[in-house]
Amino acid sequence: MHIIISIILFSQLISCTGTEQKSSQKQIVKQDKSQDSIPLFIVGTYLHDDTSISIKEIIRGVKSGSISITGDLQEFVKSTWSIDNPRIQSLNEWDDRSRTSLMLISIDSLSNRFLPLQIDSIDYFSNPTAYPLIIPSQHAFSFEQDVTTYLHTGVTALTRSTGLYLDRHSIENYIQHIKPYFQKPELIHISNEVSIDDTCTYAGMRLSFLTKTKHLEVLKALRANIIELTGNHNLDRGISPYLKALNWYTKHDMRYFGGGANPREANTPLILTLKDSTRIAWIGFNERCPLGECADNGPGANRYSEEKAKRLIDSLRRIGINTIIACVQFSEVDGYIPHQAQRNISKRLIELGADILIGSQAHVVQEIGMHTGKMLFYGTGNFLFDQTYKPDVRRAFFLQCAFYKGRLIQTKPIYTFMRMSKEPDIASSQERMLIRSAILKEENF
Repeated sequence: MHIIISIILFSQLISCTGTEQKSSQKQIVKQDKSQDSIPLFIVGTYLHDDTSISIKEIIRGVKSGSISITGDLQEFVKSTWSIDNPRIQSLNEWDDRSRTSLMLISIDSLSNRFLPLQIDSIDYFSNPTAYPLIIPSQHAFSFEQDVTTYLHTGVTALTRSTGLYLDRHSIENYIQHIKPYFQKPELIHISNEVSIDDTCTYAGMRLSFLTKTKHLEVLKALRANIIELTGNHNLDRGISPYLKALNWYTKHDMRYFGGGANPREANTPLILTLKDSTRIAWIGFNERCPLGECADNGPGANRYSEEKAKRLIDSLRRIGINTIIACVQFSEVDGYIPHQAQRNISKRLIELGADILIGSQAHVVQEIGMHTGKMLFYGTGNFLFDQTYKPDVRRAFFLQCAFYKGRLIQTKPIYTFMRMSKEPDIASSQERMLIRSAILKEENF
């Protein structure tokens, strides 16, 4: 993995193919990957229901005008598909509330404001070599050198019933349904809320959590390398288990943010220099610290304040960070709709300069929205946690993401549904529909 990972302290921040594609009305012959070529995408909004489209449908749609294109692709569709008058779409005039609009764009126009469809059931970011819509590029491009893939997950607490499951079953059995999604991404985020004590007993454990060292091997099996520590339960049993967990992360080359061994470390962003030399930062906060879990005078999570967030974001911008991902452990809501303070803080962080907001607290998956063209994921739900007492807490998603030229160009929800056995699983088509209907509202875009 050609990614340089560095942590910069807050105090330092303050001071510091060989063949041309043939014309065809029916298909595209892919460019020889030995030459510079770029992918084209068919994109919709987050409200669009379709997930895949065929090449034939793309050509018909562009020809009829039901699929628009950006102006830079006009010559391509004319020379390749003999379409003389395609419908040109300005990115500034794209309707983020549309449930039907589709647009053909290149990777240079892509942002996470859009959701790319699979083409002929192939996702570019998962399988770029098999992707069928590649065209010659006027600039150097290589997926391996220019695109970094990333997964961002929800609440993890390997404790209580999940711990009992892991006492009886293998880690491979526990993660079997989701593991395929975690094999290729270069960066994998886990928001872990539980610290280590190998003498703990899961039976009878209620609201004061611990986990065993051997069960944190789940994080290694999922290839996690970014740990968020904004959660409420990391100090449930005191400082010693927490510091033991921090040492375990460091030993296994997992960088953490949003918490730490002291207030200074807790407020330190995680900065990554990606393989294309762009720099990305993660910042994390806990809104209210209801269990005394914040690093006010010692170890713990990073307490939120607007003043602190502004200083941190401003300092990151001054040193040229390309993208800032803000994560917040909000006070919890037992429902899909975020509370007003949650909405206010989320939008304010975007106004202060964050590029995306992701809520880390939700046990019930929450709404998705947009503010000034930037994405708000108010709560992604439970990822690795034992709650199954009602369907709402079993529903969640993790985000399949990609960076390119310092921009976050994809944040695609992968919907999940927790089995009664406590095994996380990919949602069925019916559950996917139910989750989407609960969290995707036009008024939030």
